[in-house]
Amino acid sequence: MSPPRAGRTPALRYRPARRTDLEALAELGARAYRVASLEQRHEFYTDHPRFGLRDVRVGELDGRLVGSCVLYSFHTIVRGRRVPVTGVGSVAVSPEHRRRGIGESLMRAALREMRTRGTPFSALYPFRASWYRRLGWGMGELVHQFAVAAADLPASDEARRVRRLLPPDRQRVQALYARAITTGHFALERTEAWWQRRLWNYPGEWLVYEPRRGAIEGYLYYEPDSTKGPFKLALSVMEIVALTPAAHRGLIGHLASLADQVEELHIATRADHVWPALLRDPHNLQPGSEIGAFRDTGNLAHGALLRLVDVKAALEAIPVATLVRGELTLELEDPVLPANTRSWKLHSDGGGRLAVTPAGARAAGRARARGSVETLVSIVSGALSARSAADSGLIDAGPGAVELLEPWFRSRVAPYLHPLNAF
Repeated sequence: MSPPRAGRTPALRYRPARRTDLEALAELGARAYRVASLEQRHEFYTDHPRFGLRDVRVGELDGRLVGSCVLYSFHTIVRGRRVPVTGVGSVAVSPEHRRRGIGESLMRAALREMRTRGTPFSALYPFRASWYRRLGWGMGELVHQFAVAAADLPASDEARRVRRLLPPDRQRVQALYARAITTGHFALERTEAWWQRRLWNYPGEWLVYEPRRGAIEGYLYYEPDSTKGPFKLALSVMEIVALTPAAHRGLIGHLASLADQVEELHIATRADHVWPALLRDPHNLQPGSEIGAFRDTGNLAHGALLRLVDVKAALEAIPVATLVRGELTLELEDPVLPANTRSWKLHSDGGGRLAVTPAGARAAGRARARGSVETLVSIVSGALSARSAADSGLIDAGPGAVELLEPWFRSRVAPYLHPLNAF
């Protein structure tokens, strides 16, 4: 956690960006991140496939632009249902104004705006998780990061059906991704502009699995690193999507067939993926701590953070497990958005949706749970088991509460936003 700041939080003026702010925005971004030129930052704000200037927010102090952020309008798929979510990205504070509460004031104002306009969820990729967690964002996904040898993957005859992607394949791949995420959990939809102006221009290699002409059932994308020479390549597998077991075997078999040239494969997958079972000999080329007799296969990492902006809207927007009937009183703490802080009655008649209303007087026999908005969003997303949260004291759950929370929110697949969706 950051050390306490001296003095009061400054009175920041929060507002939408204007065209007259472009030069100041570009300069702020270039100075804040130090990884792009002034021209590149200007282009970022004027020619981006996922947002426009209307989505940029700025913070002014004494008439000077000292902070900014972007509010992305997305939709995520939760158990087949389309749910709106606002992504927060490119949060920047000028170097000379840091440690003065500018960033926190900016995020608090953004959350108030999101709530006012009816946003149920917010998502972001944190520069430091602890900073955002104290503002109510919680763990939204866990991923396994693997660094393995291509030679340790299983070969497959299906690899002969893998070929390089051609321009006419692009629409089929886009449709395949859209179909795949209908069974995913918190996977982001992609716009046509994101595919055409960003993904198809990436410098790596796209491959498809095609068992018969015109029938693409899977694809993968990787980026090679030849720093160690042409026969010690490292491949970063940024996305692998397979609709059928044969497609999965073929794409994995293709990676295995590169063993004579590829020394390392790097991939990040959802936490419950099959990769540990694929390796013929469990190993990790970048191992973590040695604990007892365990063989290291991969490293667990945080992905995106999520936030419940409007608790009632969020819990009513997402599907829950069907045939699980019951009623729960949830006592929630949210010091940043006080309107969320209250007792809520959650009711399901088994139809797969929750009805959420303010809880009245204590009802005899009703299950009860109490916790923070940060912990609740991790349970709602499926990244954290309600039972584990209760057993470890992250939530205070009375009799019957876990028996409702656990089946309501646990999905058959772990939440996964996909690395190529990072914003």
